[in-house]
Amino acid sequence: MSKLPVLILIFLLWKSLAIADENPIQIKPYGYISYEIIYDTYRSLDTRDGELYLFPKRPEFDIHGNDINKRTKFNMLSVHSRVGMDVKGPDALGAKTTGRIEADFFGTRQDLVRMLRLRQAFIRMNWETTELLLGNTFHPAFVLDCFPNTISFAAAVPFHPLNRSPQLRVTQDLNPDISASVSFLVHGYHSSAGPNDQQRESGLPESVLQLRFGNASDFLFGVTAGYKFLSPRDITNGGEATSKNVGAYNLQAFSRLKNEKFTLKLEGIYGENLSHFVMIGGYGARGTPEDFDWDGDYDYTNLRTLSLWTDIESSNKILQWGIFAGYTENLGAKDLFIPIPGLARYDDLHYLFRISPRLIYYSNNLSFGVEYSFYSAVYAEEFDAYGKPSASMDPAINNHIILMARYSF
Repeated sequence: MSKLPVLILIFLLWKSLAIADENPIQIKPYGYISYEIIYDTYRSLDTRDGELYLFPKRPEFDIHGNDINKRTKFNMLSVHSRVGMDVKGPDALGAKTTGRIEADFFGTRQDLVRMLRLRQAFIRMNWETTELLLGNTFHPAFVLDCFPNTISFAAAVPFHPLNRSPQLRVTQDLNPDISASVSFLVHGYHSSAGPNDQQRESGLPESVLQLRFGNASDFLFGVTAGYKFLSPRDITNGGEATSKNVGAYNLQAFSRLKNEKFTLKLEGIYGENLSHFVMIGGYGARGTPEDFDWDGDYDYTNLRTLSLWTDIESSNKILQWGIFAGYTENLGAKDLFIPIPGLARYDDLHYLFRISPRLIYYSNNLSFGVEYSFYSAVYAEEFDAYGKPSASMDPAINNHIILMARYSF
């Protein structure tokens, strides 16, 4: 079935509900139309025709020692144009009820780019001091009050977590300035490196606890702790049944300071196997290759990652400037590590640095922006017994430029 009639039907439904004053359901459509020009001076890892940009590729050399990835790249895109609707209904079970459903044309993988994709679909119930959220939305580590406001898509991934997942989240206000939330998630298309069903096979959701202090209007500080289980396989190479899980934790601290002149954001994240955040991470076998039994039932160990970033932007409503800076590093595993193909992402990186100034001009619903990003990716040539880079190549440098136009509604 063509998606155009479906979109038209949804639009007509919005209009009919909007004019029916007696209807207890209120629907507010929102979204934007996006246009971007993207230019790179070095071939890079990306997806969705370059819309989701990660970092420069590992250098590759021809027979004369010339780096074949030193090539320019140019594209024009509108794939992250999006549409959504906020829904407000009558009270239920003593709570205020709202919901959201949102889609874009990003697709869930490269060969589905420009196809309609579900971004968010959740129900929210609010009592006086308690909130219950059920559905697909941003991971708690993607703090909506404190994320990089870059022009480039995906809020500065892989320095900042990117993940939307089905979840159950309960938030409790402890007092006007302190709240706590607990979440249970099952990963959707933002899954960990390895088999697609490895989290479901573990029989356990990811569990996340978050504490927040202050408020988003002036000063906010928070900490997050999460833990997930994965079950990579149910049979060994030797044909024996196995049910071994591998657990991984992540820790995060974030802060936002806002006044009449600027907004400053800071974040640090450290953890094991952060691959479900589209960050450096993964896992492998625990042990040494010399005495390892590949046919047996072995244990696993996780790669650890550190990421730090800051973002500052002016509060001007017409001409807004901003600058982002981020650093992330592969720290290896805490145990003896044997890599297994397919169980890690970006694990050949040693460290990555980015700095990105931007400028955005606003005129009512229309905005124009430009962002320049300098990327320096340092790849590992050698690793120690713990999977930590011990010798590195010269940096791969890319100049990533985006020109943007956006019409919001």
